[in-house]
Amino acid sequence: MNLSPTRSMKNRIFYVVLIGVLIAAVYIALKLFDVSVVNNEMFSAAASKQQQDSFTIKASRGTIYDRNNKVLVQSNTVWDVIISPGDINEYEPQNRDFICKGLSEIIGVKYQTLVDACSDTDLRYYVAKRGVDRTTVEKINDFISKNDLKSVSIYTVESSTRSYPNKDLAASVLGFVNDNDEGYGLEMYYNDYLKGVDGRIVSVKDANGDAMPYEYETRYPAQDGDSLILTLDETLQYYLEKNLELTVSQHKVENRSTGIIMNAKTGAIVAMATYPGYDPNDPSYLFFEKDRKLLAQMSADGAKEEEIEKKEEELRGHQWLNKAVSEIYIPGSVFKVVTCSSALEEEAVSLNDTFYCSGVADVEGTLIHCWSAGGHGTSTLTEAVIRSCNPAFVKIGQALGVEKFCKYFKAFGFTEKTGIDLPSEASALYVQPDNMGIVELSSSAFGQTNKVTPIQMVTAVAAAVNGGKLLTPYLVDKIIDSEGNVIKSTEPVVRRQVISEETSATMREILETVVNTNGGSNAYMEGYSIGGKSGTSEKLDEYGYDNMRYVSTFCAFVPATDPEYVMLVVVDEPTSGYIYGSAVAAPVVSAVFKEGLEYLNIYPQYTAEELAQQDVTVPPVAGYDYNSIRAEALIIGAGLQAEIIGSTEGTSVAAQIPGPGTLMPYGGKVLLYMSDGSTDINYQFSTVPDFTGMTVEQANIAAAEAGLNLSVAGAGGNASAQAISQSLGSGSSVYKGSVVEVTFVVNNETG
Repeated sequence: MNLSPTRSMKNRIFYVVLIGVLIAAVYIALKLFDVSVVNNEMFSAAASKQQQDSFTIKASRGTIYDRNNKVLVQSNTVWDVIISPGDINEYEPQNRDFICKGLSEIIGVKYQTLVDACSDTDLRYYVAKRGVDRTTVEKINDFISKNDLKSVSIYTVESSTRSYPNKDLAASVLGFVNDNDEGYGLEMYYNDYLKGVDGRIVSVKDANGDAMPYEYETRYPAQDGDSLILTLDETLQYYLEKNLELTVSQHKVENRSTGIIMNAKTGAIVAMATYPGYDPNDPSYLFFEKDRKLLAQMSADGAKEEEIEKKEEELRGHQWLNKAVSEIYIPGSVFKVVTCSSALEEEAVSLNDTFYCSGVADVEGTLIHCWSAGGHGTSTLTEAVIRSCNPAFVKIGQALGVEKFCKYFKAFGFTEKTGIDLPSEASALYVQPDNMGIVELSSSAFGQTNKVTPIQMVTAVAAAVNGGKLLTPYLVDKIIDSEGNVIKSTEPVVRRQVISEETSATMREILETVVNTNGGSNAYMEGYSIGGKSGTSEKLDEYGYDNMRYVSTFCAFVPATDPEYVMLVVVDEPTSGYIYGSAVAAPVVSAVFKEGLEYLNIYPQYTAEELAQQDVTVPPVAGYDYNSIRAEALIIGAGLQAEIIGSTEGTSVAAQIPGPGTLMPYGGKVLLYMSDGSTDINYQFSTVPDFTGMTVEQANIAAAEAGLNLSVAGAGGNASAQAISQSLGSGSSVYKGSVVEVTFVVNNETG
């Protein structure tokens, strides 16, 4: 029997094999296509994971400078401590426990934690500790050297940590970021520029997945981030924050305060603060004592731990918010600047128009009260602004009408964000034109209905006085790379012309009169032309009439004739008994201007009368023999009076009160104590009166009766001003002739 395959059988076998080969080829081709094209990234990553191990080298973030190149934020060099379980296992397994014990003692990491890490012999890099200092690195190197350990078993990689040398200064502006690039402020907004590009250390594994020797390692160095040069001025920022802190303490402020100083011609922000803020070196710590007390009270009341943690998280998030940009408020009468500008531009009113105020306006059955219960009688437009008369502005708003009011509300920038280069800018909350009736129009006209952000408000006031230009506010002037090359710079942006130069000039004159009227408001400063307007708004939507809280605002600009800077201060919920923006916020503006204007090269120009009343410096006269009459002549020549205490026969001036170099009011009295040196000086003492609530005239009388020299601060030129604080505590015993500075404010809406 012939068992050899026939030709037909051979053919069938051939075709079966051929088909099998083709199928296999197609399958392999599809697999290759899948691996090399469709899932290339996935398989490449898997291959790299099998063949390579890597460690990230953190890039150093860029520095943040103020406009004078003073460092506000910087990255400090630190080191990450790395151990290589794979190398320890391969090169010196006998030293594993010794290495773990020694390293544990140096870096303060638990011994068992390091032992557990070393048990994973496939691991090339294990971060034992991040951010150690140079001293620790030196100890590690000494440990390696003395014990002849392999440098691949333990090593350090340079890294960086963020530092804020001024602590809480400008914290709400600068912000912070965490390791996941999440954060607040400029650190977050410009994160893509600041963060740089991380580097890597890549090592190769052998076929068994074990780490190959150290020499097969490749390093890709990190690229440092770009740096920011801000428009912010560290000195002005300090002045602003210092005085915000003072008003928060003095007026027992419940909901923080904020201030903004902006270049009126460019939109550059030279200072922006929220107080209380936080320390970005330790952002989780609750900075506001009131918040810490609240949590302590919750704990004392037996609140659950999760409830306390939730409240703490809420408070922490709130303290990180920049109040100037991320919160909205009812501006109150400072908004009258916008209404008045709009009405003048549209010729709905003129400087010659008059308005009558009885103390209340009836708008279709809704009673709108003036802050002055008895009313103001008849006022011109300028007087209506000076007196901050609500019924007058009801009429001005009605003369403007809904359509034009809304037109200018939009033109002044309140229906859109300002575009400032900060994250989390809030949008205003306002009555839409279709929903605005005469009642809403009337209340909106004097700033009591719509909610805006402080940055919107200061930008709008700047437009009203700078010639009518609405600017985009900004904080970063330049961005420079690690070599110092400018890669981006900011130019001022005029968003639109809102009102004419003529209308703007009129507003400057009106608002300067507001500050100067009646001998000077709380923002008045001798030698300077300042314009401004206060605002006091009711938080009716939050508290209702029975438990009313207020927001106190003041906005001012200088010089009034050609504004260079505009400053807004908002104090949210003062609870000291003073509520008016003129009494609470205006003194902050005045104090910052008093410290900052000469720093800004804006110098006073005194009248002859003002010069004659300037404070003078007490000359040194101790040691002069009285018979030479030199001592008394020097005191009188300085514009002061001299009072001789003791015998003038054979004696000389043994002491003087106030002491030499003291600034005191012109015409004040200096006490000269005479002695022949044989006896001790018999000083005279006075008890400091409580000046609180006194007028300047009353305070002068009280100071004279106590034998003290009175130095007047604040609105001392205004006859209706009352003392609000004093430099020497009432009831304290001081040298007779000492100088006590008393601050006076006008405690009403006119300021």
